[in-house]
Amino acid sequence: MTTYSEQTVEFLWNLRFNNSREWFQARKADYEALMLRPTKELAGALFEHLRDKYPKHDWNLHISRIYRDARRLYGRGPMNDHLWFTLWADREEGSAPAFWFSFFPEGWDFGMGCWSGGKNTVMERFRAQVKLDPAPAEQLAKKLEKQDVFVLGGDSYKKHRMETTPLLQSWVDKKWLGFQHRGDHGELDLSERLLPFVRDGLDWLMPFYAYFLALPELEEYVSL
Repeated sequence: MTTYSEQTVEFLWNLRFNNSREWFQARKADYEALMLRPTKELAGALFEHLRDKYPKHDWNLHISRIYRDARRLYGRGPMNDHLWFTLWADREEGSAPAFWFSFFPEGWDFGMGCWSGGKNTVMERFRAQVKLDPAPAEQLAKKLEKQDVFVLGGDSYKKHRMETTPLLQSWVDKKWLGFQHRGDHGELDLSERLLPFVRDGLDWLMPFYAYFLALPELEEYVSL
């Protein structure tokens, strides 16, 4: 499998400080060899792993584009200085939790998150479920506390969205919620250990994923 390298990191730093179409077009072959190919191959390997190990789910894969959305540049250059991909199952993209991996100049991260544009329906369903029965989510919170690979992430509201148990208060107050591992480029030998580390991490996160994926639609809570 093609892997990330020191040349990949150097390319991304150069892209950050020379963010123009002209600079990029002259080095597009370097981007495809150093960045796009290893990202596609890592994404493909993880997609195959999820498909083979968890065949009851209909898995999907999306790899980001190097070009930023022209409507959302906000004074920044036209190119992303990082790539990411997401893996999700069964539901429409944006209404399902997703696994992600991202590689950027300072390092890389991966994990599982619940986010969407506009109103976050996954989090609304989560809060409704916690209000109904907090025990299953509390078991996940205890599982998270017993390890040191993943941390709870996500932007929080300024005020409590609802009152719940101490274990879950920080969870339900999130605008979006994620379980994240962030590494620097020296943490692992990227040529050999990155794929098994991320693959094992997704397996560890699968109970979290299954919980959020199985949350009923909001309409179903109204009748309870």
